[in-house]
Amino acid sequence: MKKIIFFSTSLVLACVLISCELFSKPLYSFSRDISGIIGSMSTADLVGNIDKLASDPKKAADVLNELAHRNQDEISSLSKGDKEKLLEAGVGAILPVSQLGDMVDQLTKEDDMDIASIMDTLTQGTSAINTKALETVLEDDEILEKTDAGTLALGAASLILNTVKTEAGDEGNFEEKMTAFQDVAKTVNGSLDKDNFKQELTAKGFSEESAAALTAAMGVADVLTGDRKADTEKIGFGDLGISDLLDQMTGAKK
Repeated sequence: MKKIIFFSTSLVLACVLISCELFSKPLYSFSRDISGIIGSMSTADLVGNIDKLASDPKKAADVLNELAHRNQDEISSLSKGDKEKLLEAGVGAILPVSQLGDMVDQLTKEDDMDIASIMDTLTQGTSAINTKALETVLEDDEILEKTDAGTLALGAASLILNTVKTEAGDEGNFEEKMTAFQDVAKTVNGSLDKDNFKQELTAKGFSEESAAALTAAMGVADVLTGDRKADTEKIGFGDLGISDLLDQMTGAKK
């Protein structure tokens, strides 16, 4: 239970830290509905202005959905700074930052609350997003090697949350899908075979798109618990380090 409490608290603290700039900037000089505008903008302009365009989670979702249908080579060719801005906007769109404080207070009063239940609650009231652009960013070697470990971990967490929510759909089987993902994730022992991981996920009933998203998230976890383990040891929230957070997400620790 202690780790679950710290996991939830870590999401609050980290999301607030990386999102404060995003939500404090003035609104872009566009109408409330930006769907008709973003389609005419170039990929570079969309991402370059994402901190202004994505003034709230709904607008961020609109931008991410638009970027998912763009040529992903254009995403790959963006600067490191723009890729990180896209990643931060993605976290802000998927995780309900404004509601996390009250939610954690409620969740931590429940003695039998498990990690899947917490994640299920975190996704209530949020729309599923096409995360293809986020996956492209999180598969970029420079991002994996140099981006802040905490931001990467939250990016992976966002992919997992959004993908499991998408798979669960309206059937209300979030925990079942989360367990299915964790069952596959727990078979990875220090070396991720991405092709095999995708195949195992599709065998568990995940779509190819969802399997690709979860594989990108697992790739981040693989790096942060492997080559960049020293970086994760410098970052923690209470008694919970980033490595422990990822272990909670992937089911390596209960």
